[in-house]
Amino acid sequence: MTKQLILIEGLPGSGKSTIAKMVSEILTEQGKKVQLIQEGNLDHPADYDGVAFYSAEEFRSLVDAQETCKHILESRATAYQDGFLIPYRKMKEEFGVDFPDHVVQEIFSKDIYELPFEQNVKLITEKWRSFTESVISADDDSIF
Repeated sequence: MTKQLILIEGLPGSGKSTIAKMVSEILTEQGKKVQLIQEGNLDHPADYDGVAFYSAEEFRSLVDAQETCKHILESRATAYQDGFLIPYRKMKEEFGVDFPDHVVQEIFSKDIYELPFEQNVKLITEKWRSFTESVISADDDSIF
């Protein structure tokens, strides 16, 4: 089985998403099995756009302090390693005013790209490792 990984990089607004969709469509038309992973998707192997990381203790404190959106936090946070990933940007898009701006700002302070460098590297390296293992163990010739 041959697996392929195609990465499309570029500056913001340069057409990465458009090109990625076009490549995905062309490959699908050729009968290839394609998995398109866009920025902001928690399954993305390299990007944590709009995602915060909280330790288990920090997450519990956040949930306890934000009673009005407790259900949103608990339903959308994903357990990861010794804490939780919170896709706050997607949550804000989905829930709007029910997910208040002051909560988004508080969560942003723990955005993965705002964490200490060592912790950021650890999270992203582990995400790549996990992605690689899942691709290698998959039983098909997918293109990612």
